[in-house]
Amino acid sequence: MDPLFAQELCKLNNRFYCTWADSFSDTRHNTWPGWNRCLKESGLTDRPLPHQKQIHVLDVACGNLRFERHLARSIPNAIIEVQALDACDQLAQNGIQLPSNVFASFTHCDVMEELRSDTLADALRFDTQADLSVSFGFLHHIPLPEWRATFLEALVRATKPGGFSYVSLWRFLTDEGLAAKAKESTASGIAELGYPKEQFGKGDCLLGWKNEKGAYRYCHSFSDEEINDLVSAVSNEAYLKARFQADGRTGTLNEYLVFQRKR
Repeated sequence: MDPLFAQELCKLNNRFYCTWADSFSDTRHNTWPGWNRCLKESGLTDRPLPHQKQIHVLDVACGNLRFERHLARSIPNAIIEVQALDACDQLAQNGIQLPSNVFASFTHCDVMEELRSDTLADALRFDTQADLSVSFGFLHHIPLPEWRATFLEALVRATKPGGFSYVSLWRFLTDEGLAAKAKESTASGIAELGYPKEQFGKGDCLLGWKNEKGAYRYCHSFSDEEINDLVSAVSNEAYLKARFQADGRTGTLNEYLVFQRKR
């Protein structure tokens, strides 16, 4: 896939989320089982935290902030200060009721544009480095392998030494039923949108939405090799504390990486 076409896919995704923000958010309220293990692997739920302990969280592509709701309920003694970023303001402002121990500040940030401009590291730089940086359900929207590596490097570097980073990597093509649907919707999307078929590599798909005409988003299903490459990309910056699969009917649709920033 060439960079110019990758930019076109990024624009497609921005249009999708701006158009279908409310409909999409309505389907995104449940906790992902993998989140609980991420918290356990980093020790945040192994024992009660001191009362009023402050935790600084950076959530890139935060969506409707449902992870923050889950985090607050999982560690109720903590005061959770969140710097939330997303390109779709409507998702972040959708109205999820956050617990009283969460204080969230939202910043509009088009991560894809920052990646294209090589300015993502600056966009993720705030006054306080994060104790915990996360990005769930987003890396599969990044079209180019080098952009994915740059994104993960920036996320880890925005985390303080000793802090943790969590990411999820969607593996929908490992499910026979989802793979069949993805193949069908990709063919339909390429025809409907007039995209060049040869630009789509292994794992690159166009997924539809509720049979709505023109409602497509670009998603990538990760292979073992691609995940290995991402781990290697940040090996100088962070230790891989855990790698596991969770979520979905099979319990294997997402692969999670839990990193600890080197001191």
